[in-house]
Amino acid sequence: MSSTSLPPEPELDKPGAGLPLVELAVAKYIMFPMLRKLTSKEKAIDVFAKETEKIIALIAELKPDLLTERRLIPRLKGLEDSSRYWSVAMTIEHLVIVGGGITQVIVDLSKNGGSKRPPRGTADVKPNPDVDAQKIINKFKQMSDTFIAEMKPLNVGAFPSATFPHPWFGQLNAHGWLTLAGMHQRIHRKQIEKIISLL
Repeated sequence: MSSTSLPPEPELDKPGAGLPLVELAVAKYIMFPMLRKLTSKEKAIDVFAKETEKIIALIAELKPDLLTERRLIPRLKGLEDSSRYWSVAMTIEHLVIVGGGITQVIVDLSKNGGSKRPPRGTADVKPNPDVDAQKIINKFKQMSDTFIAEMKPLNVGAFPSATFPHPWFGQLNAHGWLTLAGMHQRIHRKQIEKIISLL
């Protein structure tokens, strides 16, 4: 398809606009606090690992030339409007960016009682539309393996009062970030499923 015949970009909210207020309030003050209380370290790692396996299985069934095809999907709970027009490869790159960042934050909070990393907003972790699909899939597998290997021996309860800010959920300690990691994988696994259904 030539560049002149590409469909126009859909008009979406700007990156970083966040979630609808009611949805954010329910997630921030009810759903996520409940999830944190009910999720052990081992359970959080298991959720992350299983969601990663599901994502890799979805990718394996997809023809390589479709990995970079962008599709406009209905907005999912937990997904910004600006993230609705991504390809599978873009979604994977977002997971690599965020997963790597979360890994370092959890390690910093658990080992050092704090992190010197600058806080990042959701607009800072958007993917490149021209991402190399095969390279990013390999990076995703590496990121996921590193995450699991780093988390298993880590004492995430070593500094329970040490926190690092999330743009939606506020100050989270190491266990909060670990719980969030699997939830984040799940949201974007559902996004990948939606994209694939439209290819």
